Amino acid sequence: MDDQTAFILTIQLIALTGIAGSLLLYLLCKVRTRRHTYDTEFTTLNVGTGRSVLITSCDSNFGLQLALHLTALGFRVFAGFKPADEDESDVLNCEAGRILKAKLKHREVLMSSVASGEEDGIVRGATCGSTITLALDVTREDSLHEAVNVVRRHLPAGEDGLWAVINTAGVCFKGRLELQDSSQWDTMFKVNVVGTLRTARAFLPLLRNKKGRLLNIGTNSDYNSPGMVAYNAARHAVAGANCSLRTEIGPLGVHVITLQPDFVASEKLFAKPRVVCAEGTETSLPNDRYVKHNLSVVPTYVMHIIEEALLSVAPKSTYQLIAPGSISNYVTAITERFTNQGYKNKDNGGSLY
Repeated sequence: MDDQTAFILTIQLIALTGIAGSLLLYLLCKVRTRRHTYDTEFTTLNVGTGRSVLITSCDSNFGLQLALHLTALGFRVFAGFKPADEDESDVLNCEAGRILKAKLKHREVLMSSVASGEEDGIVRGATCGSTITLALDVTREDSLHEAVNVVRRHLPAGEDGLWAVINTAGVCFKGRLELQDSSQWDTMFKVNVVGTLRTARAFLPLLRNKKGRLLNIGTNSDYNSPGMVAYNAARHAVAGANCSLRTEIGPLGVHVITLQPDFVASEKLFAKPRVVCAEGTETSLPNDRYVKHNLSVVPTYVMHIIEEALLSVAPKSTYQLIAPGSISNYVTAITERFTNQGYKNKDNGGSLY
């Protein structure tokens, strides 16, 4: 066989290998796609079964949407709200709080109608979880300690642990490095980084008791965007802290999970919800505008991915909040397999505990 023929055959073999590899990736991605679908927000699978989950900030769009979603799935949700002032007696006296109260009340009425047979179109036998609101400021040690006490008091008899802590507290200030005020850098690191570490430390005993999981927000697709230097520095710090935390508390049975909110603008993720009535319109009840407020700051598939992170027997260390079936999901799965194997090998060599 001459050199030219060998070269052509090599090129053809490489091309065929690439096609076969692409087809395999596609098929594997299809297999990994979720099999069940959701018809409405009231079509619950009761998957929460009363598991206790803390969401650190429900006064943001993302946190509030997540709290309502997990409650509908049957979780017991501890919903944190940052108090506006020193008076923490009414943490729901804010726009997000009013939305939460109105939507929970509306859902309660609907579920009662189902029980009495007056409402059609909602799955029979579906149940909702419960929501316990509490004051929580991740930048304050006293607030975190009091939040731990509130959680302990509201756990069912015989329980002393949390299934998960989802740290949705965060701030994002956009600005080019040479023009941005350094006070905004301080705030982003104080909330996004130090607040994450304080939260992990405060709730670790409750997570350890339940062998639960800690979910933190890492980097996202904004890392190449101008004006995101300081914010991305903070989020990369969180991702690095998660890696170290995984080594420290993994042997205790606590899973540390990084959520990568790709294709969701960071400033939108942490923005506070605002209810605006169309000019000239009237509502029959004051709460109507809160009940009808659209909270879908992130797509439904993001909620499903977080469900997987919460309920999987062996959760991955990183979840990209992107549409299912994408090649990125499979690439992440391959990385996870090698990372987890390396972690197991390292753990066999010794432990901090």
